[in-house]
Amino acid sequence: MKKGKVFGKSQVTVALMVVALGAAIWLNTKYLPSDTKYLGETSFVGNTSGENAIETSATAETDYFTESKKEREKARKEAIELIEETLDKDNLKEGDKKSAIAKTEEIAGRIEKEANIEALLKAKGFKEAVAVINDTGVTVVVKGEGLTSQQTLQIQDVITSETEITLANIKIIPVK
Repeated sequence: MKKGKVFGKSQVTVALMVVALGAAIWLNTKYLPSDTKYLGETSFVGNTSGENAIETSATAETDYFTESKKEREKARKEAIELIEETLDKDNLKEGDKKSAIAKTEEIAGRIEKEANIEALLKAKGFKEAVAVINDTGVTVVVKGEGLTSQQTLQIQDVITSETEITLANIKIIPVK
């Protein structure tokens, strides 16, 4: 054991991967603020036709859900690539390999759970939904202008059946 050396290259690399994953999760949650009542709400300037406003609003809602999913996938892809680069290094210690593999499995598990939640919510009648699972809980954005208590219970039921997250750590955000 060398004296004076606290962290090796592999420990620094794994730490950077964890920071990159945390940044990806933070970016996902940044675009889902809890203080706004309706995400994707737009105003139209100089539009006198109400019909065009409705079409544009629907496009904005679809774009929100599509863009959210694309950004989530991009961030995860970058995190997984970073983990794979680390695993390809020859001088990586066994403990660091196990840690990187565990992080990859965690990301894969979250991806599967989010996809299941989104599919089940569609089956329950919600036209669009985006689920984001992080270390502290889950946030679900659904298309709808305010939710009834029955709809909220349906969403909570889907989330608790797919994850081990408690009701206190579930955020549901309706989007017009």
